[in-house]
Amino acid sequence: MVKSVKKVLWIILFANVLVAVMKIVLGALIRSGAVMADGFHSLTDGSSNVVGLVGMTMASQPVDREHPYGHAKFETMSSLVIVGALAMLAFEVTTSAIGRFSAPVIPQIDAWTFAVMLTTLVINVIVTTLEGRAGRRLKSSILVADAKHTQSDVFVTIGVILSLGLIKLGFPIWIDPLVSLGVAVMIIKAAVEIFMEASKVLLDAQSIDPSRIADMLKGLPEVKAVHQVRARGTATQQFIDLHVLADPEMTLTQAHDLAHRIEAAIQTGMPETKVQVITHLEPDTEEEAAEAISIK
Repeated sequence: MVKSVKKVLWIILFANVLVAVMKIVLGALIRSGAVMADGFHSLTDGSSNVVGLVGMTMASQPVDREHPYGHAKFETMSSLVIVGALAMLAFEVTTSAIGRFSAPVIPQIDAWTFAVMLTTLVINVIVTTLEGRAGRRLKSSILVADAKHTQSDVFVTIGVILSLGLIKLGFPIWIDPLVSLGVAVMIIKAAVEIFMEASKVLLDAQSIDPSRIADMLKGLPEVKAVHQVRARGTATQQFIDLHVLADPEMTLTQAHDLAHRIEAAIQTGMPETKVQVITHLEPDTEEEAAEAISIK
């Protein structure tokens, strides 16, 4: 899976750098702040790919004494680096746009301007679609985050093309810095979305509905009910612990065997995810059953 994610990131990196260079050069030639801002936004797409490649390399390291749960969260932490880069970019774009309101520059717009911007738009749409599909297929948080980042670039580019068209039609030149502010808003929106998704993993938010886990155990007649079900992790790796009510007359050997079968049942119910389960067996009493999810 790691090799597949890295392959996608390398392909997307090349596409993002190409798009960024095209926009930045065009923005400098026609003196458009909006196009330049869009270009630097695309450049952060490329930098996030590099961050993703580093993060995936670190996340693929095996379990060691200091990291008994593995290094998978490095992939999620890479998403936070992207958030930081987006925040800094939004600040730069905003300050530049405010300066252009007081000292406006008239962009030099022709047919080639629209041709280049439309070309970059098509590339971005293809990149976003392919990366998003790959992220969902491979269950990669860094690919999904990066796809959202690039998706914001699509809407930004559409806005820039619209502003250039309006200026060409004779609208006021303050539309250019105004669109730059719109670019900053889209960048911030993408950063917030990525941050919220990453924080769920890093703060160990409940990742699986307890009732879903209970449903996976219906094939085990020894399991009477479950409670205190907790799950954390990512789409590719889950750590689950739960309390299971069972026959109080069960022997230690039988309880040990049941714990293994519980883990196997949950792993079977989540075939595309690496799952580790810790089971705490308890006697099936009325007091314990009152707060548990019955398995019937």
